[in-house]
Amino acid sequence: MRFPRRRLGVISAIAIVVLMIITLVAAPANNKINSGSTYSRAPYGYGAWYAYMAKRGTPVQRWQKPFEDLANQTDAQGSVTLLRVTSWLTVDRSEFHRGGSR
Repeated sequence: MRFPRRRLGVISAIAIVVLMIITLVAAPANNKINSGSTYSRAPYGYGAWYAYMAKRGTPVQRWQKPFEDLANQTDAQGSVTLLRVTSWLTVDRSEFHRGGSR
């Protein structure tokens, strides 16, 4: 079966447009605004983990202050665990972790 050259061009163009539309619709949205947020219930957020820990009675606190306030905090009772959500650390924060968070 032979197609005229023009008809083959039209079919090819339609196929390319359909593939582009499918790619745009099916592609995942990368929303980095809430990435790692304890308020986000999306797979990349910690909202579900936070809700689970709070439901089982584990005292969990969202730290909404500058890191320097945490490093200088002296009133912590018992053990404190810092869950770091970002993938980078400054030198001060690395030293804080190496020093046993003291």
